[in-house]
Amino acid sequence: MVLVLFLMITASTYAIRVSNYDIFWYTHNLFFVFYMLLMLHVSGGLIKYQTNLDTHPPGCINLNGTRYQNIHLLENLSEHFHESFPGGFSKPDEVTRNTSVKICMEEPRFQANFPQTWLWISGSLCLYCAERLYRCIRSNKPVTIISVISHPSDVMEIRMVKENFKARPGQYITLHCPSVSALENHPFTLTMCPTETKATFGVHLKIVGDWTERFRDLLLPPSSEDSEILPFIQSRKYPKLYIDGPFGSPFEESLNYEVSLCVAGGIGVTPFASILNTLLDDWKPYKLRRLYFIWFWQENRPDYVNIQLYLSQTDGIQKIIGEKYQALNSRLYIGRPRWKLLFDEIAKCNRGKTVGVFCCGPSSISKTLHKLSNQNNSYGTRFEYNKESFS
Repeated sequence: MVLVLFLMITASTYAIRVSNYDIFWYTHNLFFVFYMLLMLHVSGGLIKYQTNLDTHPPGCINLNGTRYQNIHLLENLSEHFHESFPGGFSKPDEVTRNTSVKICMEEPRFQANFPQTWLWISGSLCLYCAERLYRCIRSNKPVTIISVISHPSDVMEIRMVKENFKARPGQYITLHCPSVSALENHPFTLTMCPTETKATFGVHLKIVGDWTERFRDLLLPPSSEDSEILPFIQSRKYPKLYIDGPFGSPFEESLNYEVSLCVAGGIGVTPFASILNTLLDDWKPYKLRRLYFIWFWQENRPDYVNIQLYLSQTDGIQKIIGEKYQALNSRLYIGRPRWKLLFDEIAKCNRGKTVGVFCCGPSSISKTLHKLSNQNNSYGTRFEYNKESFS
């Protein structure tokens, strides 16, 4: 049990999860072995209790011991009497009343405890097994892949449909492709949610790691120079793909604030893509009336959507700013945002309101936003921090 727990904890560290996800995944499944050992480790009777406390009470004296033990017993009793009556005075009645010597009637007998571990963990295990069975039944039908789009910077988009599939903006699903791995499944945030008029939904995934690389090779042909600049749409026979979900995330709450600040770093923009698509379709049913969207990477709706784009590295900027992207020139900034000034500006424009702060990006940015959200301001604006992590 100690070895299994040690392996699970070690493989769950950030360094191992990032460097080799397979080790984390297969070691994490040892929890079932741990629970089985936990229920069986007391079956050997290592923990016992005494059954004859009446005839062999704790601290009793065994008169059937050796002569040496009896001698020591008499010496101890005489010393006790001597200490009780200094000056040679004796009080036999008081000695009889205060001195109680327990005599053992028989040898102690022990019996193993009845195993009770299963009583404490069987309930949670049954709930877990029921939940896994429900998820298995829900995800037993493959989806129909409509198209696969290759975007620049090793980003791939998958659009698909599934009967009776419903999801809300900000939720995520898990993808399972048996042709890539029979046991692995990975979570991806929905960038396009099904609506009443269209059943198509989609995800964007960054090609990092062996699973996504094998998955890309099955869906797309070898990349060309054109696909590095413009999206490349591929239509072909695709392998079977299963999904499980949707599952909730903190970003679902971004539509429940009157004012929201959404900060994305790189591929961390995916949780906000479905939210923006939903607002572009119809924003009136939601409480949200002003959205500050900040997206920074290494490479016009009404006023309630405020978009700011930051380019942290200027390499290849000519690919981004051109005739086709003139609408973004006035909103594109070079460098990192000045977070303190940004928070002060939002607080000043939204006096006395509660602003939801949502971040999906590097941990350093997340810590900065969390710290600024907890600071007081002179405008009575309250910031509530939420984060998402892909690690």
